[in-house]
Amino acid sequence: MPNYYAQIDADGRVEGLSELSGEVLSELLIPIDEEHYKNPNLMFTRYVHGAFEGIHSDIRADKTTITGDGKDVLTLQIVVSDWKGQLLREYNEPILVEVSGIQQQVKCSDGAAEITITSEEPGEFRVRTLGLDRNAEMKVVVNSGN
Repeated sequence: MPNYYAQIDADGRVEGLSELSGEVLSELLIPIDEEHYKNPNLMFTRYVHGAFEGIHSDIRADKTTITGDGKDVLTLQIVVSDWKGQLLREYNEPILVEVSGIQQQVKCSDGAAEITITSEEPGEFRVRTLGLDRNAEMKVVVNSGN
């Protein structure tokens, strides 16, 4: 029978998942079940007082390509969930978002935030969250307005 473990660092953050042939005793290896082992969201969570905790973000967009005419609008929704994927409706703290290298706090209400983006300059840029246990990132393409 396999033995599943979450490997944590000195700060309690999960940095690896292992399936070992035998039982191992270590303060940095936390025994977990197969369901936890197969859940990639466990990575980067924190092990605090005998339980895993973590705040994750997901970025959803109405489209990933806009026209660089300054009028075409891209709407992004940032959703905050726990490591099990459950929406954190009680999460109302600002989310740090970076758009093309510029950081800005975005107001979050009931576990979600929304931003709109327009551009007059063709190219690609990235939108990402910062400072959460697991951050999200999305590439946006701006086509020339011609």
